[in-house]
Amino acid sequence: MIRQILNNILNWINNLLRTIFAIFNPDTAFSWQTLIGLSVFSWVMSFLATNIFTIILASFSWWFLILGVYWATTSNKDISIGKVLLSPWITGALVTIYIFGIVTGELSADALVVWPLISAIIAALPTCLGENFQPKIPDRDKRQPLVWLFTSQLILSSWFQFYFLVENWLVQYPTIAADTFEKSAFVVRLSTDEPKQRLPRGTTILDLVASRLEEQLNNQEWSDVEQILLIREREKLHQLIKQIDAEVRQEIASPDIKEDNLWQEVRPGDISLRESGYNLQLNTLWQGPRSQIKPNVLTKSCEIIPVNRETDTGISPISQVECDPVEGWGVAEPIVTSKAPSL
Repeated sequence: MIRQILNNILNWINNLLRTIFAIFNPDTAFSWQTLIGLSVFSWVMSFLATNIFTIILASFSWWFLILGVYWATTSNKDISIGKVLLSPWITGALVTIYIFGIVTGELSADALVVWPLISAIIAALPTCLGENFQPKIPDRDKRQPLVWLFTSQLILSSWFQFYFLVENWLVQYPTIAADTFEKSAFVVRLSTDEPKQRLPRGTTILDLVASRLEEQLNNQEWSDVEQILLIREREKLHQLIKQIDAEVRQEIASPDIKEDNLWQEVRPGDISLRESGYNLQLNTLWQGPRSQIKPNVLTKSCEIIPVNRETDTGISPISQVECDPVEGWGVAEPIVTSKAPSL
């Protein structure tokens, strides 16, 4: 049983090697197999060379590979979709990798954008070249297919470019992902749970500002805290929140994110009396691109109350600050106003 299995494996390996040898052992030297062989030889020699010869041999390896693959895929009519040969797009992919990966040293998103255009040029070469590779005007019956070819590849390239553009927007302005795309003609949200995962960046700003404000006001003398909550001294509270807001934005700043300046500076909103203290609202307004004309507001409500603390001299009231989660656009029930809030 084991001997039979080993014989089957050896026979399979033998047949595979024969097939590979038959493919790369052409009847004539003028063949695509020769170009592939030269490509492999140049690639191996590039490791043995030094200085500029390494680059030259590596480039020769790529050129032989591109020509060999184009020859092989063009001669094999089975590599097609319907009547459309895939050779130009396979060769175009290799040319694109060579230009962006080897020449420029960075295989960026631009490679995918130009790939359809390079492939279209390769597909059009046989029609635009005559004998001895002399340029010629395409025959009349070939012109319309060429127009359709370049038009379709230009559209495909444009869609690739648009995809990367939107992707960059979502990186630079992550709050856009929290908006609705119901009226968009080209952007579709694939996951229904994504709005719950993608919160406006303003929530982070408000949470950090509120947290710093709690640190500043907690366990302070109640008389001092209550004083800045009164109308006549409220400018001090404005300045405190403004300072905290600037510190928070500086700490969370990132070179990849450009939207922080599109969030209005966090400001105190309504300050109302309650039974044992005050209610303070912190508001920020999204001033960036949005799907509706009305402004989008985020609000965080904080409760500031006095708490008795025992000291050596007796009982002294101190302040205690507790803030609720952020509410508003993209978080809970949207808070949308017809005009910007008066903060």
